[in-house]
Amino acid sequence: MSARFRGHGRPRPAASVAAGARARGWRSGTGMLLELATEAAELVDQTAESDRKVKLVLERNRVLGRGLKRGKSFRVEGSDGAAWYEITGVGPASIEVEWRDYGRDRCMDEMLAGGGEFARPLIGQLVHHHDVLQELSEALV
Repeated sequence: MSARFRGHGRPRPAASVAAGARARGWRSGTGMLLELATEAAELVDQTAESDRKVKLVLERNRVLGRGLKRGKSFRVEGSDGAAWYEITGVGPASIEVEWRDYGRDRCMDEMLAGGGEFARPLIGQLVHHHDVLQELSEALV
């Protein structure tokens, strides 16, 4: 018997090694534990989840009405998708916004990025643009 198996009995067949690994994980050569998944993974339909979030946001916007209001969400179209933002603060000269993950593509606007404080006229134009487009799309349905 080689030194490798000394004190450990006979080497086990590969099938029983694989079964044991599935039951308790597998140790790599450096001692890290790698878990092997044996159950079916649960997939979340990202399109349905995104649609649900957008539907809730648009309903909240209907309740809030037009204009710059805390809690109002708006969408900014970009070349690689649509970025959603929510107004978190309204001041006399500036508006604070935060990025929201309502879209399917996790897109962020280049200028607004993850959010921050921006000039009131700039955010006012973006919100007005969103409100008008939303009214037009609702009128077509």
